[in-house]
Amino acid sequence: MPERELRESLEHLHQQLANDPPLDPEARLQLADLAREIEAVLGDGPAHAPSLIDRLRAATERFEESHPDLTAVTGRIADLLARMGI
Repeated sequence: MPERELRESLEHLHQQLANDPPLDPEARLQLADLAREIEAVLGDGPAHAPSLIDRLRAATERFEESHPDLTAVTGRIADLLARMGI
């Protein structure tokens, strides 16, 4: 169940990024890289990525006030990863 929710949340993140919110290029690149890493984990990549959740939460803090929708979806992804033990 968490894996399905995670895939749905990742899709939501991709949709949010495709809508071109006014993010600085570094933040956009950082989120895209994190999304790729999460997808790799879901695709039977390394089952342990201890800093992945920390980096996702740190990226979220950068736009917490200016982009509440992105904050919500990235927070949900971090929570789902934690629940899955990743």
